[in-house]
Order: sequence, then C-alpha cells, then structure tokens
Amino acid sequence: MKLQKWNLRVWLFAALIFLGCSQAGSSGAEFITHWGGSGSEPGKFNQPIGVALDSLGNVYVTDSGNNRIQKFTSTGKFLAEWGGSGSGSGELDRPMLPAMSPDGLIYVPEYGNDRVQVFDTDGAPQFIWGTTGTGLAQFDAPAGVNFDLRGNVLVVGFYNDRIQIFDHKGNFSSQFGAEGHEYGALYYPTDVAVDKQGNIIVADAYNHRVQIFNAEGKPLKSWGSKGTEPGQFDVANALELDSNGRIYVSDFYNNRIQVFDSEGKFLFQFGDAADEGKLQKPTDVAVSPDGFAYVVDFGNDRIVQFKLRR
Repeated sequence: MKLQKWNLRVWLFAALIFLGCSQAGSSGAEFITHWGGSGSEPGKFNQPIGVALDSLGNVYVTDSGNNRIQKFTSTGKFLAEWGGSGSGSGELDRPMLPAMSPDGLIYVPEYGNDRVQVFDTDGAPQFIWGTTGTGLAQFDAPAGVNFDLRGNVLVVGFYNDRIQIFDHKGNFSSQFGAEGHEYGALYYPTDVAVDKQGNIIVADAYNHRVQIFNAEGKPLKSWGSKGTEPGQFDVANALELDSNGRIYVSDFYNNRIQVFDSEGKFLFQFGDAADEGKLQKPTDVAVSPDGFAYVVDFGNDRIVQFKLRR
C-alpha cells in the first residue's frame, strides 16, 4: 500500500566508512566543524535536505523549509541565497537533493512543484522542466538528480518509483524502474549516482537497500536490509561517490553515514559517535576532492564537516 504525501515538517524527505575498519562505530572520519542552526536568517536552516559542491569548493544547501538555496565557502562562511516560496521561475517549493552538472550548473528537484529547476552558481535561473503526473517527463515528488558519463540527467521519481533520463536540457530519453520489493524493483527511491563504469547506483530508500543498474537500467547488484548493523539501513536516503569509487550512504533513522566499496562491502561509518559531530537524521552528503565530507544534519538544522582519513 502506498504511503500518502505528508508534510515534510513532520516527515523530512526520506521518511521523504576505507581504512579497513569493519566494526560498527569505528570511523574513518574526523569531525572538523559545523555551521547553521534553526532559523530563517542568512546562514540558518529550516529542514535542510541536500548539499552539492562546485569546482571551487563552495557548498550549496537546499534549505527546504525556507524554500531557498544557500551558498557557503568550504568553511561555512555565508555567501549568498536565492529562491523564495512559489512556482515561478527562480522560486522554489521544497527543493530536495541537488547536483552540480559537468558544466557548473545546479540542478534542483522540487518536491512541491514536481519539476527540476536549473540555476547558475550565482543563483540566476536558467531553465525548468517537468509537470505533475505519471507520464513521460512528468514527476510526482522528484527527489534526487545526477548525471551519467554522457552528461544526461537522471531524475529520481519518489512516488513514481522510477528513474527517468533526460538530456541536459530536459528532453526525455528513457526510464526504468517499477514499484516493488523484488530484485530490480524500487520502493520510494530517493537518490542516484553514477560510477566510473557508467553504472547507475540508486538509493532504494524504503526497500532499505542500495541497487546498482547498468546504463540501460538492467539490475546488476543489490545490498542492504532493514536494521542497525553495518550494511543495514533504516531508510537509505542519499548517495555520494568519492574519487576512489567508495559509496557513501546517508542512513537516515540510524543517524549515520555508511561507506562501502564499489562492490557493496562495508568499510566504515561515521556521525554516530557521542561528540560534536553526532548526527540526527542525516539527509545528504557531499565529498570534496581534498577529502572532506559535508553532511546535511537535518535533525539539527546544520551542516557538519568531517575530514576523511585516507
């Protein structure tokens, strides 16, 4: 039975580590700093959901409850914001998990407006596509976006249980996925990433697993189940790949980030330790080329920065 749409104020989007460590609680990441706090003024957050990095190391956060995007330096200094509630060009309604395109544009799926909106890094709107529905190029709560090796845009349809593929301007190309719990099926998927071989990695959130498909959508591998042990998930909410192909998964209700190798072998986890970097319902993670992880700490309305131990 399908879940009903509910207010993200109650739900949060998803209820919508490398070093050979293999025991739960052992970490390959060191807490560095955090910034934010609850509020609507610049630098504060109300239900932050997603994070993306540009080539200069700037950090972009979808501040969903405030219907805006905020831009920071890599150390958390506020730089700019844009958006505002609405359905017009440049306006936002529940922006979700964004991605930075190969040509330096920010693609933002809008949960509330059932569309994808594209901005430059100064916040100027570029173009929009998508309408509400189940047809081709339609969305029902688009959740995450990313890019394949050819620059095509992959959009995760949360309520439509599918991945749609478009060219970089939003022209429909293909799709795969269907509602279900069997191998290859999806149940409330939330995010997508692409590895160096072109395989498509999907956060199959409410099946409590990660699935890997080839570029044509044929299932190749799956791992995970509901639970609290290493390799298990309680809502696998978002994905990130680093330059070595390691897969970072935001494990929402388990309050941690789990890290796997490219074959799905558990490596380490972080964010669940009793220190300043302790996470509460993390929704997204971005990893910089110089080895820093930026985690959206939804439950604490903040961004937490970790240094990955290589």
